[in-house]
Amino acid sequence: MTDNIFDRLAELLSSPGTVNWGLARELGTSVAGEPGTVPAGAVDYWAGLVDTAQRILADSTTIDLTVPGLAVLDRRGWTTETIPGFAYLAEPLASTLSTDEANPFGPIFSIMVGLQVGSMVGSVSHRALANFDAALPPLETGELRFVAPNINEFTESHELDAHQTHLWIAAHELVQNRFLAIPEVDRRFRSIVAAYVEDLELDPESLPTGGAELDPERLGQMMQDPSFLTGMFTGPNQETNLARIQAFLAVTEGYVGHLLNKLDANLIPQLDRIREAVDRRRATPSQGEVFLQKLLGIELRRPEYRMGTAFFEEIERRWGPESPAAVWTAVDGFPESAELEDPLPWAARTLLS
Repeated sequence: MTDNIFDRLAELLSSPGTVNWGLARELGTSVAGEPGTVPAGAVDYWAGLVDTAQRILADSTTIDLTVPGLAVLDRRGWTTETIPGFAYLAEPLASTLSTDEANPFGPIFSIMVGLQVGSMVGSVSHRALANFDAALPPLETGELRFVAPNINEFTESHELDAHQTHLWIAAHELVQNRFLAIPEVDRRFRSIVAAYVEDLELDPESLPTGGAELDPERLGQMMQDPSFLTGMFTGPNQETNLARIQAFLAVTEGYVGHLLNKLDANLIPQLDRIREAVDRRRATPSQGEVFLQKLLGIELRRPEYRMGTAFFEEIERRWGPESPAAVWTAVDGFPESAELEDPLPWAARTLLS
């Protein structure tokens, strides 16, 4: 890229594609801040923790916990690596915006969506402990990613034992990464996101126009609104489709919580303190987390996460340790929102039919 600022800007603005990923990376790394320091030997240290978590949990799940790869990063590095993982959200939304005949300013939205995604991921980088800590999961990550400065700040601010906390974080990142990598789980999430986007209709009243012209002031106001994408759409099944996405996320986090409940308190004496600290932290999401939550109009509330864990605890208690695997192996095995509260209908159609 050229050193001339105007040439550089022109190059960024003319980036091809439905989403301007060049701008997303540029803004994202700017929001993430200056490069940080990752301790020497960090990769080997975290690889050892992940290996320990793998050995502890392997007998408690049918999921393949083989480690796909591992990186320990600063905030800028995590932002750069994680931005492409949100293409499954950004690309279809930008495509809908740019190709809708009611929208005369389609090319602008390649830039707008790129700026939004970059800003959101860069903001999240200031608090994310690992990929699992994003409000919506980045897909196609291919590796476990730990954000060294945030983990250190979290551990110190809550006065937690570093090794115990790091082992819990390693276990959480491993289980969520491997759960989302299950082909059926990946297909499920992509399909419900695709169904949501396909059902959306662009609301002409939401466009940043004044009469037939682009209104720069309104465009600027929209860019400061984390939910501007959601506000531009309507759809006859929007509420139903969002509920399916919400249920999927509750199941994902619920299964991780269920499996991590099997960690031995003798190995991690501060297990309850670590869980409590994480719950308190998530109860007050950062601006970046709010941005991601509102990208599709989703609000991820802790009771729903706990509901997901309770669902897995209950079906295992009633129908045995093999029953959780039916969620991703049975035909249409994912529970709907109502089934998270009452698993009997889910069991009737997946385990007992």
